[in-house]
Parts: sequence; structure tokens; C-alpha cells
Amino acid sequence: MLKEASAKRLMTYDQIEQRMNIFNYGINDQNNKPPSIRAKHLTNNHIVGSASQKICLFKLMPIIFYDVIDQLTNTMDIYTCLREIISYTYSTRFRKSWLPYFKTLTIRFQSLMVYYLPNVITSKVHFVTEYPRVIDANGPATRFWCMRFKGKHLYFKKLAIRSCSFKNPAFTLVKRHQLRECLMLSN
Repeated sequence: MLKEASAKRLMTYDQIEQRMNIFNYGINDQNNKPPSIRAKHLTNNHIVGSASQKICLFKLMPIIFYDVIDQLTNTMDIYTCLREIISYTYSTRFRKSWLPYFKTLTIRFQSLMVYYLPNVITSKVHFVTEYPRVIDANGPATRFWCMRFKGKHLYFKKLAIRSCSFKNPAFTLVKRHQLRECLMLSN
């Protein structure tokens, strides 16, 4: 969407970066505030940040770029379709009667990607069409996702690099983690 805004000369890459920096994130989004998007990120098709930061940016995109969003015709269809897919995927309760509509929604998303953005399609675009089958077999996706595991893994990875403990890294990581948990629970 941001590249389309730049291609249509609605915003420059510098204006996009400025808008990201001056936006006031709410209390709930403060911990997941995405890093600013630079021109090199847009030219390389790689926006940096953790998964929670990227989902925060994805959800707040229409609010941050409120004046430009209506003029993005091609990618706005893809965005609204993907936004609806994510709302179904992250739901804690999922009714079986929603599955046929959810399946058509995922197929529509894949078709829109093939039509409007054929150069940026990855295998993940196809995997979206498998969500209805997986949810039908296993229940809501929030019951078997790995988001919390990835968060903990990132914490341990950073801690292992910073501690430089090579004698017994497992003990150091567990000890530091337990001390952090005690500190967090004491507040």
C-alpha cells in the first residue's frame, strides 16, 4: 500500500517515515510500536519489526494514513480482504457455519494477489487458502499458534547474545528469565 501511495505520488518515502514517527500510539499499542519505515525498507520489500509490531502496523494503517488510504484502489481491496481473514483467524471462537465464507475469502485474497501483485507472491499466499481446512480440523487457530513461543524465543536469543556466557548458557538463561519474571510479577 505504501509503495502504491509513492508510485501514485500521493506521498514520498520521507513523508511516510515522518508520518510513522509523529503518530501517537495508544496505551494498548505502546509496547508493540513498530519501528519507523525507511525508504530502504520499502525499496527492498522488507519492513522490519517483530510479528506483533507488524500486526500493530497492519491494523493501524488506515488510521496512520487516513488521508491517502481512499485513493489506493488496487491494494485497498487486498488489505480489506486480508484484514477480514485475520479477524477470522485470530478469533477465539469459530463457528462451522463461517467456514464456507472464510474459504471464499481466502480464495479471493489469493486471486487479488495474483491479479494486482504477481511479483510479490510467496508461498504464504497459497497457505492462506489452507486455513479453512486446518481450522475445520483443529478448531480456532489461536489454540495452536506459536506467537507466544516466538516472543519467548526472541527474548532468549537476545539474552544469550548479550550475556556472552559460554560455560553454561542454559543455566544463565533460566536464571535471568526467572529473575525477570519475579520482577515483572512483583509490580
